[in-house]
Amino acid sequence: MSSQADNDQRFHVHIENASVMMPVFRVHQHEYDSALQRHPDVASRIRTTWGMDQDIYAESMRTADAMISYRFPKETLGKDALKLKYLQILGAGVDYLLPLDWVPRHVTMLTNSGVHVPKAAQSAIMSLLMLNTRIPQLSWCHRERKWNRVFTTNIAGKTVLIVGVGAIGGGAAEHAKHFGMKVLGIRRSAEPHAHVDEMHGPEALHALLPRADFVLLNTALTPETRFMIGDKEFGLMKKGAALVNMSRGGLVDPAALDRALRTEHLSGAMIDVTYPEPPPADWPYWDTPNLIITPHVLSDDLEAYIPRTLDLFFSNLRRHFNGEPLTNIVDVGRSY
Repeated sequence: MSSQADNDQRFHVHIENASVMMPVFRVHQHEYDSALQRHPDVASRIRTTWGMDQDIYAESMRTADAMISYRFPKETLGKDALKLKYLQILGAGVDYLLPLDWVPRHVTMLTNSGVHVPKAAQSAIMSLLMLNTRIPQLSWCHRERKWNRVFTTNIAGKTVLIVGVGAIGGGAAEHAKHFGMKVLGIRRSAEPHAHVDEMHGPEALHALLPRADFVLLNTALTPETRFMIGDKEFGLMKKGAALVNMSRGGLVDPAALDRALRTEHLSGAMIDVTYPEPPPADWPYWDTPNLIITPHVLSDDLEAYIPRTLDLFFSNLRRHFNGEPLTNIVDVGRSY
């Protein structure tokens, strides 16, 4: 890196892309240029370097004030990036980076939580409607070449339990209310939400499960929430209830889900995430009946994901320059 770059006093943003990542999880030049135009006050105060597969990573980390990335050498970040202030993760969850004991004290880690809401909330209500119409069961009958005429009722008046009423969960709740559903919610703070009829803390999970026709998981994966839904929890759900998991595969014990579906205690399930992810070809749950599996694609908008992330990042840089509190900060102690 040239001495001219070393002497440039503008706020240095480094974008570290990885070729192994799908295009939706990489920042592209045209997207970044458009974001700069949308935020000219921030653009005038920063300079940007671009890296791919750590080709200029070591040089850039000498002066970087912020980095946007999904994959990077986290174990050495503390000594590689002594000036780094902000680490913008290209994702809403940081479970793939756990434990967070590698995060340097001088670095604030940020997520893009909230950018998924329009697409993810839309996918959530789609999943609830499909489960209400028993699409997983009808699809399974199709595979089995069985003409099984399963008739169903309207979704209005039925109850959904949303475990994790954050940005996405709140968006799903709004759609559910539009369709006339009753919404029960769980969030750590237990603070009310405009589209949730009853809000509870995490300790209420077991008491709420028997009341739900549908359970929608949108909570973070942490050591405390791993396999939070297993045999006991499925046993508490009413016969004929259904499950949606759009968050992280590790929230659900896949063997327990398999048993709940094979015994027809659950009428169906839709999961956009698996454990492990991706599952191997010999994963025993590919053939679980009345289950629809999608490959972690329901939340990410191909066109809007990175632009919305960049808008969030530049808004936080503006807050930094103005001495205001930032949003989307990861609480290292809570692991999300």
